[in-house]
Amino acid sequence: MVEKKRKSVEAGQNVLRQINEIQRMSLNELRKKWVDLFGTDPAKLSKQYLTRRLAYRVQELTYGGLSKSTREKLARWAEEPKQAEKKTVREKTSLQLGTRLLRDWRGERYEVIVQEDGFLFQGKRYRSLSGISRAITGRHINGRRFFGLQPSSTKGDAK
Repeated sequence: MVEKKRKSVEAGQNVLRQINEIQRMSLNELRKKWVDLFGTDPAKLSKQYLTRRLAYRVQELTYGGLSKSTREKLARWAEEPKQAEKKTVREKTSLQLGTRLLRDWRGERYEVIVQEDGFLFQGKRYRSLSGISRAITGRHINGRRFFGLQPSSTKGDAK
């Protein structure tokens, strides 16, 4: 169990290192990386899109892609687009170990890393995202909503 946890932490650190490298790349470097990871020509893609998609691809290669149920749901929606518009009971989003959550708040960027026993934020371990949202904002805000994992209420959130 300890060995598995250590490998998971190492994989997470490797992913973060690669994402940081991607964020510092020039447009030409991003295009080369795109060819390495996707094997296609990214000539007309913007730097912002390349950066985001490459960061996702690095995580996808390390942790796996979409779950089978998500792929099936997307396939059903592609066949019947009106189904996607219907409101459904929200399924609890499960976050994979090493997932990095980013939130810009009042000009500052905050980063949270999902761990087996909670969340790591600024070197401190938290049991919930709500505790982190409180540390950032100074008041209680639903952590899943604050980090964009659940839709905002109709009353609106402080942003």
